[in-house]
Amino acid sequence: MNNLQIIQRYKSYIASSYKLITPEQTGELPKGNLFASKKYDGLFCCVVLGPKEKKLLLPNGSSVSNDAAISKELQKIKCNNEIILAGELYVFSKDKKRERHADVHSALTKPNDNNMHFAAFDIVRSSVDDLDTYSKKIEHITKLLEGQNYFHPVEIIETNESKILSLFNSIVIDQQNEGLIIRNDKRIYKMKRNIDLDLVVLGFTMKDKDTIRSIALGICLPGDQYLYVGSVGTLGSNEKRKILYKELSELVCSSPYRMSSSDGSIYQFLIPKLVVSISVKDVQNEKNDGNPIMHMAFIMKNNKLNPLHLTPSVTILNANYNEIRSDKKAIEDDCGIQQLERAGFYINNIKTDPKKQISSMESSIINEKHVYVKDSKDSKAVKKFVILETKKEKFEYPKYLFYFFDMSEKRKMPIQRDVRPFNDIKLAKKTLDQYIKKNIKKGWEKIF
Repeated sequence: MNNLQIIQRYKSYIASSYKLITPEQTGELPKGNLFASKKYDGLFCCVVLGPKEKKLLLPNGSSVSNDAAISKELQKIKCNNEIILAGELYVFSKDKKRERHADVHSALTKPNDNNMHFAAFDIVRSSVDDLDTYSKKIEHITKLLEGQNYFHPVEIIETNESKILSLFNSIVIDQQNEGLIIRNDKRIYKMKRNIDLDLVVLGFTMKDKDTIRSIALGICLPGDQYLYVGSVGTLGSNEKRKILYKELSELVCSSPYRMSSSDGSIYQFLIPKLVVSISVKDVQNEKNDGNPIMHMAFIMKNNKLNPLHLTPSVTILNANYNEIRSDKKAIEDDCGIQQLERAGFYINNIKTDPKKQISSMESSIINEKHVYVKDSKDSKAVKKFVILETKKEKFEYPKYLFYFFDMSEKRKMPIQRDVRPFNDIKLAKKTLDQYIKKNIKKGWEKIF
């Protein structure tokens, strides 16, 4: 495994192991000694150090220009052992109260930048023995980076759960930092205030015939365009879900696009008019490999919600629905990107291009299709199993889609669907065979 693969695996592990909490959830922290530090608003990056190689490496494989001040200083760090440090690449500015994620992207485009700094918070890999506790790791990092201007360890405060709230108020509220990182040798916590957003509802899935299961949400872009940012299934009581259905069912519209929820249900798209308030614990604007999050942009035209193409976006995490905002309109001023930017999250290169619109791309073709029916005295049931070749993989879509359609007139929810993406036709066909074996028993007649 090379250094880049090691870094990518580490980031993926760290991202999945974080537990997001708010100040109100301090009681969930473990007892005993804890290490707390501020959450930098930068880019995850690693420093590769050793006798033969010294470089700053991002998880997408890119590195910092050799002419940047931080890269020049890196070559002067003395290190006889091989070690990879994990940290945040950030831009220091005397004019701003805190660093900003977008400033790093800008600095990376400048070959002679002298504002980027690196705050190390962990050791990914080391040939040095006896670094089995976090305190030993930080001690080793501190000695290694001593005397440097552009490299330093994060400032660690040893504390316990009873003092965390006071630290949060000081570091996050008073100093206006993004959040607080809390850890021991077993678990890592990210403490941030909830982020309140007003978003437009683009679609919904059903729980029962008059009860919403989940809603798809977006921000408003210019020209009746909308960008998907994620879905919410935590909608409150059944009464709240029924009220939502009453409002949303009047906005149903057609769309040539198909989007499935985590349980395989297909979203019913809507005329983007209803605005809702949600609270999220975090917003993700890049994938584990450092590449931007990409979601579908839509345009409302001829009473259809038409897909444009995948566009740089964000994903909302741990979201909760609050209420319908009848005082807000589905326009940029009320539901635009600026509310994400106020919370410190930036989307680079939001740009829609009609040439990349899905409707202008080559049509998908059916690779394999099976249709079964079952008739009874007073009802009919149909099951379809389809593999589509999308012909759109160069636009970052999956090469194949497996689609399962299940209709039974007697069932409480007559129509059920499932969609699975694949880039390997063998896996797609294996899934199709498994679905047929599971769903087709005695009494079904194959008609296609």
